[in-house]
Amino acid sequence: MGRVPAVERCPLTGGLTMESATLWYYFLADEADVDGAAELCREYLGKAEQLSQFQGSVADHRLEEAIKKWNG
Repeated sequence: MGRVPAVERCPLTGGLTMESATLWYYFLADEADVDGAAELCREYLGKAEQLSQFQGSVADHRLEEAIKKWNG
């Protein structure tokens, strides 16, 4: 298990910064890989690679739910 990433939000939109969302997707991909969930791992890696190309913020309900799970 890797280190749980920080949650960084855009002060204007309240969404996750692209950098934060990207780090979270890489973290979730690593966790899915450890759990043997290859398809989910590939999905998370794809999202991380996609988001890493942009700046700004993102609102993603599924990602927010995963963050809640890991941040208790």
